[in-house]
Amino acid sequence: MFDEAHIGDESDAKNLRLKQAHAMLALFETDSGWAASTLKEIKDWAYAQGHEQLRSRVDQFLSNEP
Repeated sequence: MFDEAHIGDESDAKNLRLKQAHAMLALFETDSGWAASTLKEIKDWAYAQGHEQLRSRVDQFLSNEP
């Protein structure tokens, strides 16, 4: 049937993506001073960050979480 390890990996990956999304929302709010109200705001902000810089900031944010 299903490989239980594979199911766990999917759950872990989904959980990580959710944490990354929350981190991006928090970083957006820190940078802009307001909470995003549209996906376009987030996309524009993320694009302006640059891929590596954004990845680094998200990773740093997540490593500082309790």
